[in-house]
Amino acid sequence: MRPHFHVAGFPVRVHPLFFLISFASGWGLLEEPARLALWMGIVFVSVLLHELGHALAFRRFGGTAAIELHGMGGTTTGSQEERLTHGQSAWVSFAGPGMGFLLGGLVWVLSRYTPLGQQGGLAGEAVRQLLWVNVGWGLFNLLPVQPLDGGHLLASAVRARSGFRYERVLHGIGIVTAVGVLVLAVRWNMVWMGLLALMFGVMNFEQLRRLPKEVRAPRAAAPPRGRGAPRRKPEARSASVEHLPGELKKAPRAAPSERATEARRAPAPVRTPEPDLPEGPHDPALVGEMLLDSGLASLAVRPLQKAFAEAPSPRTGHALVLALVETGRFKDVESLLSGPRAASLSDDTLALLSQRARSAGQEALATRAAALRQKPD
Repeated sequence: MRPHFHVAGFPVRVHPLFFLISFASGWGLLEEPARLALWMGIVFVSVLLHELGHALAFRRFGGTAAIELHGMGGTTTGSQEERLTHGQSAWVSFAGPGMGFLLGGLVWVLSRYTPLGQQGGLAGEAVRQLLWVNVGWGLFNLLPVQPLDGGHLLASAVRARSGFRYERVLHGIGIVTAVGVLVLAVRWNMVWMGLLALMFGVMNFEQLRRLPKEVRAPRAAAPPRGRGAPRRKPEARSASVEHLPGELKKAPRAAPSERATEARRAPAPVRTPEPDLPEGPHDPALVGEMLLDSGLASLAVRPLQKAFAEAPSPRTGHALVLALVETGRFKDVESLLSGPRAASLSDDTLALLSQRARSAGQEALATRAAALRQKPD
């Protein structure tokens, strides 16, 4: 999809739902059209500057970025997110609220030391709205709950020190935080804050519930096997556990003297301390598909790219292509079709890609996808 305009060299797309949500959030100003229009303009500029902070951070670390404003606020997608270190990801997460704090601080200084803060009417209203949107929302956005920037910031800091060992803890913190914000929103009668807290709490609960088993129980995970190590069949282990009580009942019992003799002969078992194994990483394919199903295609691209690079499959390839097409990243799709993993894309995926590319005016890409579909194996 083509951008609507550019800011500092970054392409920007704005969905109509963004303005609808901005209008709904200022519903209390409906009787004063001038204040409502001022509110919508300040929300637009503030959210755009917030996303611009993320984009500038991506550029600082050698990548490019695209900005998208939608019903959930905004999303900035970096071209090389998968190459960022956890520390760099943390800086990218903080850059958005940081830009808002800079603007809010500038407005506060001007209102404190110039006549601007003493004025009433729309000028005074603009000062209050700018402070609320940039400072108030910036602080809310730093709460440790994903997908807010504070949740990503905490996750990057934890993963930088401990890898992916504490994914359950991160989502648990998000759920507790969302519940606390929901309680405060009810007490303060803040409907929008309550709705956001409820939505974020449900999202974290669903992500926690869908985490793979190896992340839920790290000590039950087996140590990594070598290439030539034989795999134990899970069916055999399951059967032995299920029939163990019956087998014990059927087994002949040894005489007391025999049991005593065997006990004296048998060496005492040596206890070995259980190794503190790290938790396995979360399944990027699962995370990406969940984000895509939730309508967050921009956020789904990175985990799906990682999953498809590690283990190409038709299912993951289909989700990745869909996420790239929905976010207008046709250059990434062209690179995907030119690479060796294009063979993992199914005919249905290529047919969908050809149709969507042609609808978007990408005739060369549509022809390329159709040619790959017709190419014999």
